[in-house]
Amino acid sequence: MKKFLKDYKKIIAIVLSVVLVAGVFAACSQAKKEDDIDNNNVSTVDDELAAIQKAGKFVVGVEGTYAPFTYHDDNGELTGFDIEVAKAVAEKLGVEAEFVEAPWDSLLAGIDSGRLDTVINCVSITDDRKEKYDFSNPYLYITTQIVVRNDNDSIKTVADLKGKKVAANTTNIYAPWFEENGATIVPIETASDAVNLLVSGRADFIGFNALLLQSYLKEHPDTEIHPEFEIPASEELVAIPIKKDESRLVEAVNKALEELQQDGTLKTLSEKYFSDNFTESAN
Repeated sequence: MKKFLKDYKKIIAIVLSVVLVAGVFAACSQAKKEDDIDNNNVSTVDDELAAIQKAGKFVVGVEGTYAPFTYHDDNGELTGFDIEVAKAVAEKLGVEAEFVEAPWDSLLAGIDSGRLDTVINCVSITDDRKEKYDFSNPYLYITTQIVVRNDNDSIKTVADLKGKKVAANTTNIYAPWFEENGATIVPIETASDAVNLLVSGRADFIGFNALLLQSYLKEHPDTEIHPEFEIPASEELVAIPIKKDESRLVEAVNKALEELQQDGTLKTLSEKYFSDNFTESAN
């Protein structure tokens, strides 16, 4: 029995030693991970914010052909509202923005593949996109407006659309809504087609993105059209998509946007490119 107790005590001592060593290793491992993040050493951690800060760049996908969001100016320089927003956010993250231009259809796939950190190109939040990406807080709010000629007093409310003609693409997201409210669709291919039909009297109204309408009127100040009212519940939220489960990066981007909102940067940029402030919700 004495021999058994002696052996039993030895076994207990060995087990306790193993547990103690394991605990020390676990603590060291956690401390090492935290140090790696703090020092931007991402060779041993899976954290996109740390990777971005170590690389010194925030890789942003853009079209480069979608004025006034992302486009090339007369000197060939990449510019636009979203370009300046991306640069400002990157600066808040302590890095520089690096832009990768690609067609719209391939931009979000760049996040999936890891080629891009994000896409800042008027990306609206949708249910389908939320299944694949996490989003920052919105930084742009866009409604769709009912636009009429200046000499048209017959359209003031939704009820007045009945029996009227609307110039719209048949695939327009609001095409069913127009028809539900009694309007007849006159098919078009481009926004310019819609404006031409409205001005010429071949259409009674158009549904126009409020932000793009402001830009259009800025470039064509003599066009005699104006917004009459907003389509109910049409506010579109524009935000920054980020790969799923990168909470630190989402938090950092949200903090950057909040600071840019508070110091007036977003408002200034919106008024610069859209002639009005669309960085706050109308609701």
